[in-house]
Amino acid sequence: MVHNTELAKRLIELIRTENPVITSYMRDAALDHTSLVHVLRDHYREIMERDFPLAWAYYTGTSRDEQSFFKLRWRSFAFIRIMDYLDHEGEVFTDGNLHGQKVVSQPILLLRKSLCDQPCEVSVDFLDDTLHLLRQLNGLERPDLPSRKQVQDWMERHPSGLDREVMVRRAAHKERIIRLLIERIGLENARAPSGKPSIYAFIKGLTYEQKRRQVLHWWREDRFHLRFAVRSTDELNQYLDNSLDAQTLEVMRTAEAKQIPIFATPYFLSLFDVRQNEGGTVRRDDEALRSYLFYSQDLVEEFGIISAWEKEDVVEPGKPNAAGWILPNHSIHRRYPNVAIFIPSTMGRACGGLCSYCQRMYDFQKGNLNFNLDKLKPNKSWPAQLQESMEFFRNDPYLSDILITGGDALMSSVSSLKGILNAVLRMVEAKKMDNQGRSLGERFAEFHRVRLGTKLPVYLPQRITTELIHVLWEFRVKAKELGVSQCIIQTHFSSAMEVTPESAKALKRLLAAGWAVTNQEVFTVAASRRGHTAKLRKVLNSLGVLPYYTFTVKGYKENRALFANNSRSIQEQIEEKSIGRVDYKYHSGLRSFISDAPRMVELIDGIRKADEIPFLATDRNTLNLPGVGKSNTYRTIGITADGRRILQFELDHTRPHSPAVEAMGDVVVIESKSVATYMKQLAMMGEDVTEYKSIWGYSAGRLEPRSTVFEELGRA
Repeated sequence: MVHNTELAKRLIELIRTENPVITSYMRDAALDHTSLVHVLRDHYREIMERDFPLAWAYYTGTSRDEQSFFKLRWRSFAFIRIMDYLDHEGEVFTDGNLHGQKVVSQPILLLRKSLCDQPCEVSVDFLDDTLHLLRQLNGLERPDLPSRKQVQDWMERHPSGLDREVMVRRAAHKERIIRLLIERIGLENARAPSGKPSIYAFIKGLTYEQKRRQVLHWWREDRFHLRFAVRSTDELNQYLDNSLDAQTLEVMRTAEAKQIPIFATPYFLSLFDVRQNEGGTVRRDDEALRSYLFYSQDLVEEFGIISAWEKEDVVEPGKPNAAGWILPNHSIHRRYPNVAIFIPSTMGRACGGLCSYCQRMYDFQKGNLNFNLDKLKPNKSWPAQLQESMEFFRNDPYLSDILITGGDALMSSVSSLKGILNAVLRMVEAKKMDNQGRSLGERFAEFHRVRLGTKLPVYLPQRITTELIHVLWEFRVKAKELGVSQCIIQTHFSSAMEVTPESAKALKRLLAAGWAVTNQEVFTVAASRRGHTAKLRKVLNSLGVLPYYTFTVKGYKENRALFANNSRSIQEQIEEKSIGRVDYKYHSGLRSFISDAPRMVELIDGIRKADEIPFLATDRNTLNLPGVGKSNTYRTIGITADGRRILQFELDHTRPHSPAVEAMGDVVVIESKSVATYMKQLAMMGEDVTEYKSIWGYSAGRLEPRSTVFEELGRA
């Protein structure tokens, strides 16, 4: 965008007026660009060395640990950022959002041309970000940190699926869906070939009320929801009471034509708020749910050319992946030395629904993943693949943690899951026995943690049956005897509106089976609203769930609509999550929580009451970096002409990495949108953007320490 708009002119004039010294340097014709960069670097270095020595030490790397980071003053971050801009001025970066196109970070040149009224293409978003940077630098903008009460007031804005008003409204919507299901079952029964009755068929002569009671009975069965999951745009709109606006319908129909799967269970659709206000606008209490059910125009345009964000997930048997690990088959993904992901070739490769931000969307576009559930039943080669995978875990000297996911680990049939867990038990036992024949210094790491990744408590809590719970309980007992101290269900709630009586019942059952439940939230724009994530933590805590990670949305342009800038993640971490930080004196007590899952509600409540905090902030706000792992330790080293920040991340130095990852060093990520664009999205959701004004100043971050609750008891 050329900067000759009225808004751009106003921003440029503000920069000139508020920064006379820098403007004079910029307008000095005697200075060529290289000289200007040197002059500005000397100018800011002198100020930093004199007035901000801690910032200078952090910038130069002489003191860059966690304590040093949190000692930095607000203006210090602006000085560090401007020095990083100068260091990287003119540097060329590969932009994954533009399919590998090269972009140049040249904020000094662009600002100079703007202040000198020279022709250049620069966006208002770039100028807006630059104005806020200079105001922070000059001390004109300071953070107004919210009080504890303010954060709690923000939390109260967001309802929970356990609120009475919400449950009453959803009950009415559920009745509407049941009427549609009755019609659909009736039509299918009429069309069914004779002699081939469906498992879900009405016997002749039933009244409407009898059919309704029958559907309510079936509603408790997970396979009923999978059988009648919505798979088309028109059906989706029908089940949501024709509440979709014209633009959403057009995008979803285009997505469907492009073969992006649509799959939503009747249960999940019953959670949506289909009320309409005057003028036809839909209320947005369910905004977080809608944001990953409905696809964006960006996703539709990118589908077919999406590349894997997590490059280590691209597996070629026998060849090192991006993290340097040689893996035997496509069922194993690995990033870290001590943990690997296992994705069974069963129905566990499917999900109870498709999230628009799914990290495996690139596999959906290849047809490797779909919702043809019948084709996902284990084939003849599966037992051999399972055995090969378990041998890999057994014979690796570092692995001590297995994460069984997918897809969704709990989508596997109970018999399939039992077979997988029994294979894990045999592997764990064999690895222990192998160590008996090794000297102390040559022993391999033994397994102490088994995790199952699932979103079914959100999409399909009916799947958590008595039969499944028995299998999980039986495994927990046997695994404990073999030294596995932690059995964990990792689930994915993104909103307190997803917490329902059904999901609460499912979570209670999982805890009673001896499996701790942790949550990984995806920090979408809707989920990033003030107080939203804090409210989710509180509601989950009340059910015995521990927050584990709050993930910045990963991916490139396809996820741009959902992406909340890293500056917002750090802002949430410091300004909202902080009211749930557990006092150090309680940390040692946290270590026993995971191994005492049936008492989790009681244990969490004990800490909350003793420490007088509304929730336990046991999660880490972070981003999954391609091929490297999780980190939130970064600095803003540049900015594109359209205002997108360029971030340089360090590795998470609190955990081990492979030699290949260590050799990679820092990782550069170009954000998919500007901070200004993110703020406009918030405004469209009805947010008061003045409540977020400190977001502009969060240009660096630090990954939080891992909570002691996730440390193995006795191994701290």
